[in-house]
Amino acid sequence: MSPRRLTDGHAFVSGGSSGIGLAAAELLARRGAPVTLAARDSARLSAAAERVRRAAPGARVRVAPLDVTDAEAAARALREAEGEFGPVETLILSAGATLPGRFEALPPEAFRALMEVNYFGALNLLRPALAGMRARRRGAAGLVGSGAGLVGLPGYAAYGPTKFALRGLAETLRAECAPFGVGVTICHPPDTDTPQLAAERPLKPPELAALSGAARVRSAEEVARALLRGMARGRAEVFVGAELAALGRLGDALRPALRLWTARAARRARRAEQGRRPPPG
Repeated sequence: MSPRRLTDGHAFVSGGSSGIGLAAAELLARRGAPVTLAARDSARLSAAAERVRRAAPGARVRVAPLDVTDAEAAARALREAEGEFGPVETLILSAGATLPGRFEALPPEAFRALMEVNYFGALNLLRPALAGMRARRRGAAGLVGSGAGLVGLPGYAAYGPTKFALRGLAETLRAECAPFGVGVTICHPPDTDTPQLAAERPLKPPELAALSGAARVRSAEEVARALLRGMARGRAEVFVGAELAALGRLGDALRPALRLWTARAARRARRAEQGRRPPPG
């Protein structure tokens, strides 16, 4: 895929009220792109839009209150955004949710709920956006995946599979869209300094906390820059950090050793947890 400019037109960002989505919106607005921010909370969206305007004085910014799990609402939000700012040329899919916990402790509904947000929420915007991009034979979509979509981590039984699914979707769509000059890129960050990470930290079982601590926490802007750079260069996948880059490029060779290391870390964390429990009675 040849390099492309990401300032040629309208950028639509889901999950745009905070974290990686908001950071990407700021970067795109600074480059001159008109930006639509989409998220569920109207108040947080308005605050995010003001932040983007401060970061990029004169930027054209609009908000779209949206629950991405509603396919009809997603298509409608995209149409309305294009009616005001023109065709969406850059689509950033950052809306997501997580619920850490051991498999046996997670409520059954959590598995479906996370898939609805993380996978179908992306799909609901990709369908109408890519249709327009293919017709115009230009545009790029950037999906925010996760390191948890590259390797199974204990404690992410509900979350990890949604990111594995998103990676498969991105790979398939990239192959289908390439003949039309449309790029599809997925970014795999480690733990990133966002409100979502802060909310999930107290819920992580000890083995997941121990494994997560092995990689440096990245800033939302660092991840957003990596994603946009990868999109501009036509990359299929973007791995943030040396650990995930090695896993992404040498996954098959590294996976047996990684599974062994993960299992040992999980056992140590479990033993430590049991040692901290008060004796019965």
